[in-house]
Amino acid sequence: MKKINLILLMIFNFAIIIKAQTAEEVIAKHLEITGGLTKWRGFNSVVLKGEMVLGVNESYNVEIYQQRPNWNKTYMYVQGKKITLNAYNGKKAIQYDFQSNKLVNKPDYVPESFDSDLINFSDKGFQAVFIGTEKIEQSNCYKIKLIKNTNIITYYFDMKSYQLIREESVSESKTFSDFRKASGLYFPYRIEVKSTNGESDFVLIIKTINVNQAIPGKEFTF
Repeated sequence: MKKINLILLMIFNFAIIIKAQTAEEVIAKHLEITGGLTKWRGFNSVVLKGEMVLGVNESYNVEIYQQRPNWNKTYMYVQGKKITLNAYNGKKAIQYDFQSNKLVNKPDYVPESFDSDLINFSDKGFQAVFIGTEKIEQSNCYKIKLIKNTNIITYYFDMKSYQLIREESVSESKTFSDFRKASGLYFPYRIEVKSTNGESDFVLIIKTINVNQAIPGKEFTF
């Protein structure tokens, strides 16, 4: 009987801990442990170099340039040749067409914010909702949704470290691991991306991250 009472007490205490967490508190703790809100607000550009793995025997070296407010450019090395995979400079978006082997315009491109939606989410019109808990990979996670009209993003935060383990949208899911610090901010050095339709799954293995590095203007001239 004592053993049963102890188990019930542990479950009760665990329930109190879960209930005490709010979506706002979990997000605030996540931002704090990954560098702090001040540092994230001072995050203006990043250059990532690594490897994109598409299959067991298919991988390519990549370089990714991102700059505030939403500019980006990705290079891929294919058979020793450096090609622009995609890019956006605030006015124009382009993408490499492997069928024609040339860059084409993307008039339907929807820019993504340089900042994570978690930063000042309420100012961006999002409502944060605490859903509960769920196990992702080997981590017990807090499950939180950011909701803005029909835009719904689900986040899973490790209950011990408050690192972001997974992010899900209507089109894809991203699973993050191998967290390391770069210039005072924590980044995942391994990102597994799975699309809803299963047509563009890949794993990004990051080797180097340079924060607030000056990016030459020519990278966004096209």
